[in-house]
Amino acid sequence: MLANLSPGWLIALGMALCLAALFLLRKIYLFLAELFTPFKKGKSYWCRVIAVSDGDTLTCSRLNIRRSQTKLRFAYVDAPESSQAYGKESQRMVQAMVHKKLVRVKITDVDRYGRCVGVIYRYRRNMNEEMIKRGAAWVYEEYIRDKKQLKHMLALQEHARKHKKGLWKSAKPVRPSVYRKQRK
Repeated sequence: MLANLSPGWLIALGMALCLAALFLLRKIYLFLAELFTPFKKGKSYWCRVIAVSDGDTLTCSRLNIRRSQTKLRFAYVDAPESSQAYGKESQRMVQAMVHKKLVRVKITDVDRYGRCVGVIYRYRRNMNEEMIKRGAAWVYEEYIRDKKQLKHMLALQEHARKHKKGLWKSAKPVRPSVYRKQRK
């Protein structure tokens, strides 16, 4: 069949096959590079939560070939410290929601300690917002740049406060940022 083609057509066919092979090799390279790279800002990843440090920090193992693990902090949320009032309850709430479960993480930033900061989703539910709704954390207002999102998060916090959920059961709960400054 190929013997019936002229040399010009054979060269054109060979070049087309080379281009197709290069395109396929590039796609395979990009796919493998994505499997081996660590978490990057602005990307979404699937991972399994393997440990919960406190109410707003956890460790997850990414579902890639390397099974890379990373510390991950909830974005826009500040939960009570472990030694603070309601700190252990907040940690237990996070464990009940996501520990040893598959979650999707959208990385928003990397903090000064090298932890990835992100929004955590479980079954399309935003776990960051869920922490605020349940009264397990404060809104970290300083880090929310989008005014609409800030307004939404503050409304969730106010609803939890009015209904005395979680840490709002206390007469005067102390913000974790204030608590950390007092301990220094």
